[in-house]
Amino acid sequence: MISYQDPAGREPEKLYHGFILGLLVQLEGDYDVRSNRESGLGRADMLVRPRAPGRPGAVLELKVPQRGETPEQALLAAARQVRNRRYAVELVAAAPVHELVAVFDGKRAWVRLVDEVLGAKDGHAPGQSTRADVEYIVVRMW
Repeated sequence: MISYQDPAGREPEKLYHGFILGLLVQLEGDYDVRSNRESGLGRADMLVRPRAPGRPGAVLELKVPQRGETPEQALLAAARQVRNRRYAVELVAAAPVHELVAVFDGKRAWVRLVDEVLGAKDGHAPGQSTRADVEYIVVRMW
């Protein structure tokens, strides 16, 4: 049993990482779920790569706000990290690729599409994914 107080240690992101990875493992029949895999110019927290070409894939970057950082600031930092480090490059055979960022703070969680977070902030035009897509992906995963 996991408590919302468990992430109070030195590296709270690892607890959330393990929890989400455990939820995604059920997708293994249709997807390769990889944790901390090198992709692009760094290591994505999680890549969900379809085993069949033409199916959607996903990049997930997880964050816990640092001291004094708001969830919105953490989301923006995570979204920029996904884009700047080009994590989706390994998923070129997937169509479409959903880039998601999640921020966890105790019992609260925020999940957003990278395009939604960056929007006009970084000059990226919104992509094909919508908030409804995120809700579908999250529900389908769980």
